[in-house]
Amino acid sequence: MDGMIKISQLIGRAEKGDLTAQLTLANIYDNGVEVEQDYGLAAKWFLKAAWLGSAKAQSKIGEMYLHGSGIGKNIKKAVYWFRRAATQNDAGSLANLGWCYQNGLSVRQDFRKAFKYYQKAAKLGHSGAQYNLGFMYANGYGALRDDLAAFNWYLQAAHQDNRKAQLNIGLMHAHGVGTEKNDIEAVEWFRKAAEQGYGKAQYNLALMYAKGRGVPKDYREAVKWHRLAAEQGYFRAQYFLGLLYLHARGVEQDYSEALDWLLKSSEQGYRKAQYEVGKIYANGLGVPADTREAAMWFRFAAEQDHPKAQYRLGNLYTKGLGLEQNDTLAFRWYLKSAKHGHIPAQYYVGVMYNKGMGVEQDLVKAYSWLYVAAAADEPHAKLALRRAAKKLNQPELTEATRAGERLYSKYGKGH
Repeated sequence: MDGMIKISQLIGRAEKGDLTAQLTLANIYDNGVEVEQDYGLAAKWFLKAAWLGSAKAQSKIGEMYLHGSGIGKNIKKAVYWFRRAATQNDAGSLANLGWCYQNGLSVRQDFRKAFKYYQKAAKLGHSGAQYNLGFMYANGYGALRDDLAAFNWYLQAAHQDNRKAQLNIGLMHAHGVGTEKNDIEAVEWFRKAAEQGYGKAQYNLALMYAKGRGVPKDYREAVKWHRLAAEQGYFRAQYFLGLLYLHARGVEQDYSEALDWLLKSSEQGYRKAQYEVGKIYANGLGVPADTREAAMWFRFAAEQDHPKAQYRLGNLYTKGLGLEQNDTLAFRWYLKSAKHGHIPAQYYVGVMYNKGMGVEQDLVKAYSWLYVAAAADEPHAKLALRRAAKKLNQPELTEATRAGERLYSKYGKGH
């Protein structure tokens, strides 16, 4: 009862133009304190307070317009209120203006202006702006790329518990970008963000445990952190968790669990997971062998330029397993794989040029691709290369060797 009397009194004062009462009411409805949360009423009172010049209210109503929270989404009005609050050096509005300019929201995209607004907000201590300023420096948006400046701004945000910044500081330590490489520091920052529930950080912490970088190698810990990230839907963690079940690392081998996690990742379009699902069906691991299903998943991965999947798809076309035999399509997929540096595919491209399978016979091209595979020590390529050489005269052999050298410089040794 007392709470209702208090709110009734606040409404009376707010309707008479009392700024403090308007802000108090707006916050009560926004946070659901003593009343049911009501973003519509929160927006009503923030808007009234904004018109009376409150920077906090102007910033808040701008955010509500930006996201359509409690009021119709209207980015133009959001920008208007952010500008009003920014003239009063409101850090949140300066940061939001930076975001609008970075992404071209109701304004022409302008990285320099975005950078300027982020810089002002960052100097006022806004952690999100500090993170975004680090991002701008790291990618050369609105300023020359400067990894050291990126590191320093990320670090300021990280010290304010900005979990994205903590992740990026960890990554920069792990790769030696903007700072010296330091796996122990990387693990520390990954852990800080991971303990805030950030899936990408949990995933990276799991990788450090799996590889023994900055911590003793511990697959059980890797499983623990990958699982936490995977359960949040992070596709890379789902993929690695699937591999850990597949290969019995840190858990008992369980093909069913492996397939379940790999499918979750695959359904998000992750090509590495799609390739592994294809292998599971091709090899009948925990499921009946099914070359049609394998071909489908290899195709999904191959169409995203996964070299091994392209090779495996070519192989299925060659043998007519799971799909209709077709040398032309087999050659097409082998060639795609070969150009991604996959050595067995380079050998098969040479063989198919040599025999005229799926492509017009071309002994010079055959030799040149076999040259690339042989230089990478493909077990059958050296013998095939010697045999191919016998079919060429000296000018052709010279031409084929030069072509092979050019191909090797582009696609050789797992390039």
